[in-house]
Amino acid sequence: MAENNRTLRERVFVMEPARYDIRCDLCGGTDVVWSEYERMIWCYDCEKDTVGTGGIFDGPIPLGAMELLGLSLDMVDLETGQRLTPVVNKETHEIEYVALET
Repeated sequence: MAENNRTLRERVFVMEPARYDIRCDLCGGTDVVWSEYERMIWCYDCEKDTVGTGGIFDGPIPLGAMELLGLSLDMVDLETGQRLTPVVNKETHEIEYVALET
């Protein structure tokens, strides 16, 4: 299972946390990567996993605006290596991730 009741990450965004304005919540640093644990980042300065700041995820995220800013919400499935892209479910209006066709 996971250390300290943490859940191991199954997928990760293709862009680094700093691209989404996510910083270390302990030191404010941007030398961070996605942690192996869900909902956490690894800070190289603090040398620890931490929750980080919310960055752009603290508010609503218009998908069209993300593209205009050169940002991607695509993810990679860590088990299969498959790239996933967000789509809005027309019935529930929630974002779901689907595999990109190659």
